[in-house]
Amino acid sequence: MHIETEYFKEPKLEFGDYFEHEDSKTGLAEYGPFGKNVVGFHPSEIKLGFIGTRETISDAQEWIEKCSSHIESENIETIRVKPEEQEVTLSEDEATYQTLRRFNKIINRDFVGFNKESPFQCEFQTNPLWERHINPRELKRVLDIEPKQDRVLALADLIEDSLASITQTDPTPNIIIIALTSDMVTLADTVRISGNFFLDLRREIKARAMRQPTPIPVQLIKRRTIEGKRDVQEIATRAWNFCTAQYYKAGGIPWRPTTLEPDTCYIGISFYVAQASDASLTMRSSVAQAFDYLGQGLVLRGEQFKWDADKLGKMPHLTTERAKKLIGDILKEYIKIRGNPPSRVVIHKTSKFWGAERGEHNEIDGLYEGIESIFPSCEADFVALNQSGIRLFREGNYPPLRGTYFCVENEQHFLYTMGFIPYLETYPRPYVPEPWQVIQHIGGSSPKELLREVLVLTKMNVNNCSFADGTPITLSFSHKVGEIMKHISEGGVIQSQYKFYM
Repeated sequence: MHIETEYFKEPKLEFGDYFEHEDSKTGLAEYGPFGKNVVGFHPSEIKLGFIGTRETISDAQEWIEKCSSHIESENIETIRVKPEEQEVTLSEDEATYQTLRRFNKIINRDFVGFNKESPFQCEFQTNPLWERHINPRELKRVLDIEPKQDRVLALADLIEDSLASITQTDPTPNIIIIALTSDMVTLADTVRISGNFFLDLRREIKARAMRQPTPIPVQLIKRRTIEGKRDVQEIATRAWNFCTAQYYKAGGIPWRPTTLEPDTCYIGISFYVAQASDASLTMRSSVAQAFDYLGQGLVLRGEQFKWDADKLGKMPHLTTERAKKLIGDILKEYIKIRGNPPSRVVIHKTSKFWGAERGEHNEIDGLYEGIESIFPSCEADFVALNQSGIRLFREGNYPPLRGTYFCVENEQHFLYTMGFIPYLETYPRPYVPEPWQVIQHIGGSSPKELLREVLVLTKMNVNNCSFADGTPITLSFSHKVGEIMKHISEGGVIQSQYKFYM
């Protein structure tokens, strides 16, 4: 068996002053966000609205104030070392060890502060005009409602009333923070409705925020996140993630990749099970992500359709006409935002694309027809990706390097998008990484080129400030977006901008 291996260098990102670096935190800490380079993509202030009890709003505002200043990382590890003067001939049982605490700030560096003097050159603004207080007595009445389904919906109604009030206030804030109480989280989080459909408070609120006359993205925040209770990230990491996400929601661009082509549109297609008005379970296609090289994301929902898993298989597929309409709609939205059509389209799926042999479910022809209806000379690559059980092993305690490409018999192509990261000097995950495999490709690009793009797309998640994700952005949020789509009724208002789903 012939196996070829190659290491893809870590893709770089671009930040303020066009500074390039492979790590998002380092780039932001040194030169600030990329948006500062382009007029219109850098908010110098972000106006925040608040919904919650007086106590939770006060706690949230204290967190906002804390984020305005430098925050030292709490990423500490304990190590045991022998004193230098101790004789090396002593056995392990005889040796006396010193216990030391060591700060590991390569992985989690200090937060630089979100203010106009820091590299972000941006600050949060609050105003009592954008605050709506929930009366604790009214909240208790809602949280006492039975059954739980009615309780979740009643709480969503209560929050939506405040949302509507803020969105009708002129001027409006850029983002609305919904500060949840502990009882909201424990008593009205989620409840099963039928089958695998769960009514979820967070998703329901995000869906309702989209239907307001003046839609404003929301950010839900729990007290345990603010207070740093167990099972949450350390404080500097929380600040990095929170501030970067709010900067993007307010119209800023934290960073952009340096190697993606400016005129290429990257699209991820996925499916989710939705509940129709007649209570029967149906399938609906969902374009979770459509991204350009600036990281500007679009979301679009396809038409509802029924899927017979017994006859056609577990994985749903589009008919020719639905595929044509779906890709046509997303490209029209892309042109509306960018002003011109892409010269190349890359579509990612986790299942194979069906062709003419599948009759009316000929996705390939439908996608081509949809693309050509918008821009006939547009190039296209359809790529089916899946994580593989095939693994490489290297000597030592760490897995293969992130960016390790390997090919088996020049036919099967694999890439590790997570693994040992040289810049961090560690593998920052607890589980054994799995490589992605190109299980199908239709188009003119080489598998290596496509997987290099996949590696870059793992660094485009602006919802956190980690070094990289293990999944390309085209696929990583498909499930989350689909779950929010479930809470939007047929004919309901859907916002195409990605910031409403974060």
